[in-house]
Amino acid sequence: MRRSRIAILITCLLCLAVVTVRRSVAAESPRIVDGSSVTFMYRITVPGDGKAEALYFGQFVQGHHQLLPALERVVMGMKSGDEKKVELSPDEGFGPYDAKKKKIVPRTELPAGTQEGDVLEDRAGKEMTVTQLSGSSAVVDYNHPLAGKPLSVKIQILEVEDPS
Repeated sequence: MRRSRIAILITCLLCLAVVTVRRSVAAESPRIVDGSSVTFMYRITVPGDGKAEALYFGQFVQGHHQLLPALERVVMGMKSGDEKKVELSPDEGFGPYDAKKKKIVPRTELPAGTQEGDVLEDRAGKEMTVTQLSGSSAVVDYNHPLAGKPLSVKIQILEVEDPS
């Protein structure tokens, strides 16, 4: 029995479609496992505080403790395109606020033009926030700006590279 060219063409197109679907399923983005290199984006907000928001884009290697431990646990098994929203307690986020990390320093130790709210590095390279200025001194805070606050984090996985 002879097939028409149209029937052969249709059969070939169907076979091509099946192969393409199989390849796309087989080539599905790898899931995050220990050692995966992950490109991600996240938005952090403080519930009830409409002004505190941070948007961050970056990379990390799963299991190398380059991300908050609670977020590292949440992303395990995710793949490119996946998104999750996570609520973190202050302890899961940037830890409790420690009033002992506030210090009074001579204003002369700060760069000219420093204003309240500026985030600077001290001579040892540690980040500090200027919380109060007076004529001859300043109060600086070494706590992370989000320390002691519950956080809402929306994380989106952009790319996952298989560690193998």
